[in-house]
Amino acid sequence: MKTRFLLRLLPGLLLCASALADTSYQPFILASVNETGLDEQVEATAQALQAGGFEIAGQYSPLENSVVMVVTSTDLKTLAAQSDNGGYGAGQRVSVAERDGKIEVAFVNPLYIQFAYRMDADLQGVYDQLSKALGNEESYGAKKEMTAKKLGKYHYKPMMPYFDDPMKLGSFDNHEAALAAVESGLAVEGDALSQIYRIDIPGKDQTVFGVGMKAVSDDDEDIDEAHQLAIVDYEGYSKVAYFPYEIIVNGADVEALPMKFRMAVHFPDLPMMGAHGFTKLMSSPGATKDAFKNLVEPD
Repeated sequence: MKTRFLLRLLPGLLLCASALADTSYQPFILASVNETGLDEQVEATAQALQAGGFEIAGQYSPLENSVVMVVTSTDLKTLAAQSDNGGYGAGQRVSVAERDGKIEVAFVNPLYIQFAYRMDADLQGVYDQLSKALGNEESYGAKKEMTAKKLGKYHYKPMMPYFDDPMKLGSFDNHEAALAAVESGLAVEGDALSQIYRIDIPGKDQTVFGVGMKAVSDDDEDIDEAHQLAIVDYEGYSKVAYFPYEIIVNGADVEALPMKFRMAVHFPDLPMMGAHGFTKLMSSPGATKDAFKNLVEPD
């Protein structure tokens, strides 16, 4: 009897699995567009997130007239712990940005991150929770079909890195020493890098840091957030929630996603050439790696 029942269910289950595999995802979700002032909307957004069950791990302004909040929760950290590199998805990025005279509230799509960052956990609940707290008007950021399968094996071009080709930034005797090195580097005053948040993943020696990147001299231009976004975030709704950048401490090792993967997966439609092509940021991936390595193991 059970066998016959399961056989009857099988076609429907296969159909659901096929539909999920064919679903296309976009990197950003527009929550709302408002006529309020920036400060007022930032406060309202923070209150809505906290009322919706999130804690604000960090907040800063990558650009003038914009604020990015990184939120997490006990449930989200538990979900992140289910994957080897789940810390990359432990903080969800939410932006409040003035654009064309209006205030946009947006967030990075947790489902897009789930598949792009190869998380074993299901972030549908996080997606629903953010949508309930902030709203969900439309998704944006990818004209291409970005299915779960494509995201799981994503790379921008041949010879470009995948998710599992991280930048190795340093190795230490133990987890505590690695954490101390990152925190010490981010605490240095007067340089381009700053700590926006820290999230510890429960049950494992894994911690993710959010890093702000603001030029303090002409030498820092290649890693500067405003410089990068001026090239890639030039049309449609704001994508300032691309930042902050993550550095992860895995056990005694420190790593980060290469910019050639991380930026490309957040901006999959950008061409290689042209005024808004990746070649305009040709020096930025190497400069980012050098800055992060120097942060962890200064000369």
